[in-house]
Amino acid sequence: MARKVSGLLVVLVFWAAGAMAQVTGLVDEWPRGRVFLASGDSVTGKITYHRSEDLVKIVKPDGSVVAYAPVAVRGFEAIDNDGRYRRVFVTQRWNLGNDYSDFLAPAFFEQIVIGNYGLLRRETMTRRDISRDPMYRGGYYPYGNYPMGGPVYVDQRTDIYFILLPSGKVKELRNVKKDLETIYGKKGGAMKTYIKQNKLKYTHLPDLAKIVSYLGTISQPEVKTTKLDM
Repeated sequence: MARKVSGLLVVLVFWAAGAMAQVTGLVDEWPRGRVFLASGDSVTGKITYHRSEDLVKIVKPDGSVVAYAPVAVRGFEAIDNDGRYRRVFVTQRWNLGNDYSDFLAPAFFEQIVIGNYGLLRRETMTRRDISRDPMYRGGYYPYGNYPMGGPVYVDQRTDIYFILLPSGKVKELRNVKKDLETIYGKKGGAMKTYIKQNKLKYTHLPDLAKIVSYLGTISQPEVKTTKLDM
């Protein structure tokens, strides 16, 4: 029987994100939140996150506006009006997608799983040709009525996932399943059993969070006991 995942925080707000923020392109707004500064101080107010610029702005209660880059921030949290949903973002040093460079720069990541292995997320905007989609060819598409013939492109958000290794290194999961299976190493058998028994999918974010959480659980160092400890 697969061991239960415990002692880890899984931020299960994936389907509720739209209810929390007003979304325009790659700019998200929340009615309230808190920015935790590298200096140890914190600032509260209305949060605006500019993803393309990796910049967080906050409107303080007195009406003044301040903006922070990741280098000045440990993290920030965004909360909806009634406080039911909270999204947490942290600053991590990252190679900006260049695996051949040793240069690491601070960047914001949404924190999905905390544990021996962490799951992080960033979002980007991509253009997709929808003219080949079955729904589009069938004469229906929720984005509106587009003329038939030729490619039709729409901009859409795309999730990029990362795993935070026990060493503190942030590794991009370009092929989520393949990259994670490489990380499993000798624990691959236990992981595949857990995933199969629980019918988990790498393409479903709540399932992916459970997978990374379980990896962290079975990767915890064993605590040796002595007769005096028992």
